[in-house]
Amino acid sequence: MRQFVIILFITGLSIVSDKLAAADFAAKGKVIYKEHCISCHGENGEGVADEYDEALVGTSSIEKLTRIIHKTMPEDDDELVIDEDAKAVAQYIYHAFYSPEAQAKIKPVRKALLRRTQHQHRNSIADLVTSFRGHSPIPKQHGLTTNYFNAEKMNKQKQKLLTRIEPTPSFNLANNHGVKKINPKAFSIHWQGALLPPETGTYHFRITTPNGARFFLNTYDKKKTALIDAWVSSKNTMRISVESTFLIGGHAIPMMIEYTSFQEKKSSILIEWKPPHGIWEKIPQRFLAPINAKEVAIINTPFPADDASLGYERGSTISKQWSVASANAAIQASSIILNHLDQLAKTNPKDKQRTIKLSKFCEQFTARAHGRPLTADQKQKIHKLFMQHGPEGATQRCLMLALTSPYFLYPELSHRTDGSQSKHDAWAIATHLALTIWDSVPDNQLRQAASKGHLVNPQQVSAQAQRMLKDPRAHHKLRRFFHEWLNLSEKEDLRKDPKLFPGFNARLIADLRSSLNLFVADVLWSDNSDYRKLFLTQEVHMNPRIAAFYKTKLPEHLKNEQFAPVVTPDHHRAGILTHPYVLSAFSYHKQTSPIHRGVYLSRNVLGRFLKPPPKATEFKDSDFKPHQTMREKVTELTKDHSCMACHEIINPIGFSLENYDAVGRFRTREKNKPINTESDYITDDDRKVRIKGAQDLARLAVESPGAHRAFIKHLFHHLIQQPVPAYGYSTMDRLHESFKTTNFNMRQLIVDITTTTALIPSHPKKK
Repeated sequence: MRQFVIILFITGLSIVSDKLAAADFAAKGKVIYKEHCISCHGENGEGVADEYDEALVGTSSIEKLTRIIHKTMPEDDDELVIDEDAKAVAQYIYHAFYSPEAQAKIKPVRKALLRRTQHQHRNSIADLVTSFRGHSPIPKQHGLTTNYFNAEKMNKQKQKLLTRIEPTPSFNLANNHGVKKINPKAFSIHWQGALLPPETGTYHFRITTPNGARFFLNTYDKKKTALIDAWVSSKNTMRISVESTFLIGGHAIPMMIEYTSFQEKKSSILIEWKPPHGIWEKIPQRFLAPINAKEVAIINTPFPADDASLGYERGSTISKQWSVASANAAIQASSIILNHLDQLAKTNPKDKQRTIKLSKFCEQFTARAHGRPLTADQKQKIHKLFMQHGPEGATQRCLMLALTSPYFLYPELSHRTDGSQSKHDAWAIATHLALTIWDSVPDNQLRQAASKGHLVNPQQVSAQAQRMLKDPRAHHKLRRFFHEWLNLSEKEDLRKDPKLFPGFNARLIADLRSSLNLFVADVLWSDNSDYRKLFLTQEVHMNPRIAAFYKTKLPEHLKNEQFAPVVTPDHHRAGILTHPYVLSAFSYHKQTSPIHRGVYLSRNVLGRFLKPPPKATEFKDSDFKPHQTMREKVTELTKDHSCMACHEIINPIGFSLENYDAVGRFRTREKNKPINTESDYITDDDRKVRIKGAQDLARLAVESPGAHRAFIKHLFHHLIQQPVPAYGYSTMDRLHESFKTTNFNMRQLIVDITTTTALIPSHPKKK
């Protein structure tokens, strides 16, 4: 025991001695910095006008800073600060002001007060109304419930022949339809179920038929106006009817189609859609469900774009356009609710308790919009409105007040309305969970948990987050995240030169987008939800069109529109890094772009810090000799010393993908020359790594702590819409450690981010 105490004492002395030595070394660096560097870089690295006006901040390691200082500083005599002196200066500036940690201490990052983004605004209104109707669970089976009838006269269904679930609404009497005893001279078909829009935006629908048809969306009520009404046929001639409507993703939308053919020679119907970022096609089976969904309060009011200046969308800007849009959204929502008021409030015009029920409805609606129970004073104000304006007038005013209230528009404001300073506020946590995972308001289960005080510890919050991730609204939000992380949100036009890439058309591009979405979803929602599989898998989801273009054999059982994960003949794929949609998005019209590919991967995937270029240099293919490869052109373009500060990172990444052409096809030669994909890459901890191709790049993304932290940061920004340090400087380290411990489980990371941020008080006590 005595020997152990002596060893511990000596070890403690050693640690103290090391810390003192490090402090002395940094102090030496400070003296050297003030003598040789401060005149150009400023006292705290803020820069000096007309000398070096860029701030000394970044993510390079102390070792890399030492190397740069040794080689280049000071500018007028680069021999003055070398070797140990360079190391001392690097250590001083790193801890004093250069590193993110130092910057966080100099300028503490705080949470911003944010309004709801346009996605959150639309979803919240839709789910507020849904909370009085009930949510529509989505079954595993997809398609529409279809009923076939023989008709006696026009519109008269005499005999039901068959009920079955069909993959998509379409019919042709001349084809093998499998409906026995159908009367070819008089029959009708009824399709019913729900549409599952994959994203929010404007959808176009088209009916092609020589017969009669009606297409109802967001209602099963035949008395309401159909989206497309082509009920009256015209001499059995083929007609095309087109309409468009705004839909929100993550919600099941009621859908019903009626079709009839009576005494007509030709009988057929084709229903198609054109979704955002898509083309005209039959509605895929995966976006249809055989359920009776509840009507959704869809707000199509145009909103101004949310601020994305920090690299992620957040509700930080206030403008006249936004104020008008939020007011118009409240008006539209109030109109929708008033049209269904008795149904939502569970009353009717003859109900003697109607006024009381409407008053109760207004209290509940306002409380759910505010995200917490109302105070006695707030309830009294609603009661007063009913005394002054009657049931309809008071209800209308209550709805407008609730939806334009700062407590609804700025969810954080509703926290601590009772003035309490408890460490964990269950209602605030419920609101945080709903915004983080659904971009919405708490559902009934969250409200119940909050009312019972069952949202105050990590286990309770984590359990709710895991439940919420199974909801389609979570799937919708995370699908948007992957497009933003991969920097695909702004990549609208992927078309290429048709002479160089015949067959790479709008149809194929839409298929490739679906392929990418299916691949990411398969990985994210698999049992392991393994981040590493995003990069290491060699499979690409293909349908027959994609397989034909990329010369890949598909499983024999696959049907025309179905996708299946298959390994391409080259056997050199590396997950999302080599997915044809991603490679095409970061290519020119006629050729690849190693710079675009390298920049996006360096920043978003590998987490490297890249400064803006000192001078904008446009790539012009005409400036180079015809026989030069793209690697030779980029090497020549970026050879200047000022460019190579960043391009020593960018170029090796971009060059590693040169085996894939502008549409993502594998190749080994360019301009009749063998393609060289090998380069030395300097990691963020200043190690030199040899990258030979896409699979080496994939291993780098899988093994690099910088890549892990970049993924965590981007996901955190998308979910929370706040900078990570705003929740404590050690938050990133804790999340990274948890990510590694759970074998890089992405769903568990989402739960950890949600739980960690939910349990940090919104208004901590002042010391």
